Amino acid sequence: MSVPVKVIKRRLVILLLFSLILSFSLMGRVFWIQFVRSDELRERALDQWTKDIPVEPKRGTIYDRNGNPLAISATVDSVVASPQDIKDIEKTATLLSTALNMDKESLIQVISEAKSKKKATIFIKRKISDEESEAVRKLNLKGIYFTKETKRFYPERNLASHVLGFTGIDSQGLDGVELIYDKYLRGVPGRIVSETDALSRKLPFGVEKYIPPEDGLNLQLTIDKVIQHIAERELEKALVEHGAKRGTIIVMDPRTGEILAMANKPDYDPNDFKKYPPKLWRNSAVSDVYEPGSTFKIITASAGLEEGVVRPDDKFFDPGYIIVSGVRIGCWRHGGHGSQTFVQVVENSCNPGFVEVGMKLGKDRFVKYIRGFGFGDTTGIDLPGEARGIFDPSKIGPVELATISFGQGISVTPIQLIAAVSAVANDGKLIQPHVAKAILDKNGKVIHEFTPNAVRQVISHETAQEMKKILESVVTNGTGGRAKIEGYKVAGKTGTAEKYAAGKYVASFVGFAPADDPRLAALVIIDEPMGGTIYGGQIAGPIFKKVMADSLNYIGIKPEMPPEEDGLTVKVPDTRNLFVEDAKKILEQNGLLARVEGDGYVVWDQVPAPGAEVKKNSTVILKVSDSRTNKDPVTVPDLRGRTVKESSDILNAVGLNIEINGTGFAVKQTPPPGVEVGLGTTVKVQFDQME
Repeated sequence: MSVPVKVIKRRLVILLLFSLILSFSLMGRVFWIQFVRSDELRERALDQWTKDIPVEPKRGTIYDRNGNPLAISATVDSVVASPQDIKDIEKTATLLSTALNMDKESLIQVISEAKSKKKATIFIKRKISDEESEAVRKLNLKGIYFTKETKRFYPERNLASHVLGFTGIDSQGLDGVELIYDKYLRGVPGRIVSETDALSRKLPFGVEKYIPPEDGLNLQLTIDKVIQHIAERELEKALVEHGAKRGTIIVMDPRTGEILAMANKPDYDPNDFKKYPPKLWRNSAVSDVYEPGSTFKIITASAGLEEGVVRPDDKFFDPGYIIVSGVRIGCWRHGGHGSQTFVQVVENSCNPGFVEVGMKLGKDRFVKYIRGFGFGDTTGIDLPGEARGIFDPSKIGPVELATISFGQGISVTPIQLIAAVSAVANDGKLIQPHVAKAILDKNGKVIHEFTPNAVRQVISHETAQEMKKILESVVTNGTGGRAKIEGYKVAGKTGTAEKYAAGKYVASFVGFAPADDPRLAALVIIDEPMGGTIYGGQIAGPIFKKVMADSLNYIGIKPEMPPEEDGLTVKVPDTRNLFVEDAKKILEQNGLLARVEGDGYVVWDQVPAPGAEVKKNSTVILKVSDSRTNKDPVTVPDLRGRTVKESSDILNAVGLNIEINGTGFAVKQTPPPGVEVGLGTTVKVQFDQME
């Protein structure tokens, strides 16, 4: 039975339509693959037939202001595996685990997973030591290769660790200036691209392309390595001496806002930062808040003088307390200070006097100056994690206004306070603090320089000059006496704040020098000192003195001499290898002053050097230690009045022996003091009990 023509035609039409639809579908699919998804598929294909190994750029070096390297990068090996080339995974993992001190089972799992997923390359261990690299090379394992990466090193170890910060395994900045300036320091990675077969094996005659990395730029800081050493040395000694929980010292150039030193103790070594608890990574100088106590009185006094509510000669009477809205606020001195001028109020750090100034200012005007000096907001310093402090004007009533006037009821950061006090030193102009000085290329050429940023004029030039005189008087005549530096005009203010935990205090001192032309400003904070002494003047004042004296001497600021002796000069005698007391006597005989640095009996170095000509009454720094002298002949020291142990230690230090007769204190000695004898001579010392 034949099929009707009509049916055949219908079938042909249907077949034709189906063919057309199929053709258009195939064409659409080709268009989709060739044009729409071409880039994506090309990338996937490249991934399959190429092996791409990243080449890490060399991270830029970080220098101090004088070109001393503080953070450097060195090329090290990283171990890379090509899983498809590894035949015996267990054996390879066993050998690698021993050479690289890694867990064997973890290595087996990592390599097996990579092989099953047909990964071209994987990292086994990155940035290994030279010893580990040598151990792996000796194994000569198939499928195990090396690639070069850079590792960050901090040659000064803990020095300025909170400023520098640290980097991660990929050389990315994670903290400090390493984080803030990461985009400059990091550079642009390079690549090694080679052709591979279906099993990700490198083709013997395949194309290999090397795209070199672009190394990072270098960073120069405002930090001075020497001043940073001074600050950290004195802070470490202070924490041990006072059994304190922690401490902070900041040294700043008040004219430019440059941070010359920023020390926090305890600290950490950024070379091995993971070995330290994260709380030690925290930069207390910018991230922690505390009640400033009497150091904040600088702000109250400046505002009062600027607004004219108080003058230096205005009279105050302190009975030992003041009543504000029914609340009795006491003075730190029992019985008060009685009648005094405003200058004496500041010298004596008298709380009732400052409460009167705060009340005369009133809330609105006082808040304006507190804000003006930068409190309640970040300073904008180029370090991560800066806190704003705690200051809420909406919660200020009469009592709060009174307590804030002497530094309680407000919390600030150390960087806020040093910046505010530096504004007084800088003739009333607030400068933004910063730690970066310049961005440099590999040849040392300056790409970008960070210039001082003036924020605002907080108080007038005249008020600032008056405050300098008053703060100098605090050190000369008031509570800051232990911060006095011979030959220099020093301005400053003590601070003692009780913490909310009973019996816990924060002792501090902030100031600048020379007072009439400030070159350095410094803040010292000792948190929770132990023992009977808690006052900032007694604890932080001497630390400030030491840091400031050494720093001024280092930067070449000479002590001022009395006008009548300006023309008199003397030659500095050689006191090296002498008993320290004898050295001081010799300097005194030559019209010179002495300042002793270190612990011990023997002078091992001196500044200025022997033979230098200096003005009369100049200070000579005697650096002493407990090491034995090698000077021959030896000048016999004067032992009279000293104990047996002291006499023995002194003679041993200068290279002499002792013959002891009697007990008690030295009353007679042979040879007598001042005589020159040979090394190893025995000195006979008669001891007796003294009434």
